Amino acid sequence: MNNNIPVITIDGPSAAGKSTICNIIANKLNWCILESGLIYRFLAILILQRNVPIIEKNIISFLKNLDFSLLKENKISKVIPLQIVGETASKLATFSETRKILLYKQRCFRKKPGLIAEGRDMGTVVFPDAIIKFFFKANLETRVFRRIKQFKKMGLPTNYKKSLEQLKIRDERDQNRLISPLYASKDAIILDSTNMTLSEVIECSMKEIKKKINI
Repeated sequence: MNNNIPVITIDGPSAAGKSTICNIIANKLNWCILESGLIYRFLAILILQRNVPIIEKNIISFLKNLDFSLLKENKISKVIPLQIVGETASKLATFSETRKILLYKQRCFRKKPGLIAEGRDMGTVVFPDAIIKFFFKANLETRVFRRIKQFKKMGLPTNYKKSLEQLKIRDERDQNRLISPLYASKDAIILDSTNMTLSEVIECSMKEIKKKINI
């Protein structure tokens, strides 16, 4: 890893607001951005489209010839929210060899002037030398309503019971998988956004960032 290029990581569970804040901070700093979940969803979409059996040996073979320059959000945003894509991406994240290959791919996003990386193991595994590590959290009910709002905005059908069950399953899988489970590193800044507005989260985050870098 190029330790001369600064990295700020944002980890946390689903619907904790990581992606939104990651993009806003990256724009404010004019830094590069890595949304790790997008990589796994991109891989999931291609696998589903090509009917590749979700067995790790098949995934590894598929990954060897995968060109990540094809990862363009504007091309795949319409299908990414589909539940089957999210579930497949979550399953792929439990494969150890797949994670090792994608670990290298993710570290290649580290470019000047700096990188904002969000996911579930950005500060613990991918970029353990990050200058600032955030861990976002919010209670389950708040995250469920955020997910419902997000899906409605995208014109996708959803309801409280279904979203609640999906987030519970995802939390269980993320927190208890053997490889790179979700947890806050000892040096992470814990930010509970349950009762915070978006503006308040941004203000709090930028306050911590300004302590480390000159803006």
